[in-house]
Amino acid sequence: METILVVGIDSVVGANLAAQLADQYQVHGLSQGPHILIDGCDTASVAFDEDTPFDSIRQHAPDMVVYCGPAAHSAWELSSAARIKPGNIDTARSWAAAAAEQGSRFTFVSSDAVFTGPWMFHDEESLGICHSPEAAIIRKTESAVRDACHEALILRTNAFGWSPAGDQAGWAESLIARLESNRLLDLDCIRHATPILATDLGGIIQRAWAENLEGTFHVGGAERVSPLQFAQRLADYFDLPWLSIRREESLTEKPEGFGAGETSLQTKQIRKALCVAMPMLSEGLDRLKAQYLNGYRDSFRLAEQPYHERVA
Repeated sequence: METILVVGIDSVVGANLAAQLADQYQVHGLSQGPHILIDGCDTASVAFDEDTPFDSIRQHAPDMVVYCGPAAHSAWELSSAARIKPGNIDTARSWAAAAAEQGSRFTFVSSDAVFTGPWMFHDEESLGICHSPEAAIIRKTESAVRDACHEALILRTNAFGWSPAGDQAGWAESLIARLESNRLLDLDCIRHATPILATDLGGIIQRAWAENLEGTFHVGGAERVSPLQFAQRLADYFDLPWLSIRREESLTEKPEGFGAGETSLQTKQIRKALCVAMPMLSEGLDRLKAQYLNGYRDSFRLAEQPYHERVA
């Protein structure tokens, strides 16, 4: 059985990927914050320093390393921008270098927020880059990963799904909690992205490994939506009340800031490489609700904070 090391299981992408892979691989998961428990996985919380990547990869000798660092968090999460710091570059470089030294394949989950409008559906070589400091750090991190591990797989995405920290971290779960409490939602209708369910992303990652893909690819859903549209669709699927502040939908000037503009992704390259279709948002939301009902949601959680049911 192959061994997978998932770094960053405190993220939506990392937690879902580790839980998804547990039935097929020997999975080790690392978080830098709270200790995350994932059924079928060996997990630990560690303080990352310059030696951690090399020590961890030597210890577990993984066939594949998946790095779900700060860039793996959806740019729609309120805390995402604060996670992006210059030190991220050296940390990701060290994990990539350690994987290369061990002979492990390396996958880096990056962000669609390196782009902005007015262009829609950015391809991998799009010139519509976002000039925010956070986007610049992510681009430098991608470059550092490529330099440290020439065969690395870099996936730009915007994933949603259940979070090990519940509604305190995951964007979808925080929306559900706000809808349940009948709060009036003030959501952006200007920015647009192509969000994809984290487990759908995980399926694409497994296909990419099977095809030995390397280089940079875009992975997103088949629909371009705003946070406002996403919340409305989410409310419909979970039968929750919908209250929204009416906002102006026309632009007087270009949106500025990290993830504030048009970050939708063109996925032609990954679809051609793997002969797959990207999922519609309705398919992702169907599976998100099924994951709550079938017990999958309870397969990962904070060690010190059990999950409490909310959605009926």
